Amino acid sequence: VWMEWVPDTYITGLRLTPVFADSMVELSVFTNAKKRISASAVIRDDEQQIREIHFYTSDRIYIHIPDFHPWSPEDPHLYTIEITMDRDRVTGYFAMRSFERRRDEKGILRFFLNGKPYFCNGLLDQGYWPESLMTPPTDEAMIYDIQTAKDLGFNTLRKHIKIEPERWYWHCDRLGM
Repeated sequence: VWMEWVPDTYITGLRLTPVFADSMVELSVFTNAKKRISASAVIRDDEQQIREIHFYTSDRIYIHIPDFHPWSPEDPHLYTIEITMDRDRVTGYFAMRSFERRRDEKGILRFFLNGKPYFCNGLLDQGYWPESLMTPPTDEAMIYDIQTAKDLGFNTLRKHIKIEPERWYWHCDRLGM
């Protein structure tokens, strides 16, 4: 649990959806305001600013990402984004990736990552922590579990009747799981 100060008008959430085929990311910013508010977004790639846009919070924005670096378990590349609206600021991240189920050239239903067939080699992860039961005790513990699975040759973790904290999913994204 944490508390943080927010201004009277603040960002309540954001949704980032890659549009892989069009080299874009779709951005929606949600606020507690009942009107359109001017905002800006800065996208960075390895700390280098690649895009800055100005928009209104009630709009759905499509941002072109030139020559984007696709995410994969072998190369887990992430972009950062910073949204500023009046006196509020929110940071986040996204990956340029697409995934779908479709038939390959032999008619076999397969998983496709970034438009190419991809074999998911995974584990059923119970999400159990001996020292704290169902809650991960530390970031280091989450990272250790994810990295150990990668080191053993797995590229997928399937959760068993559980939703992990958002930080666990962030660690999976940045470590390539």
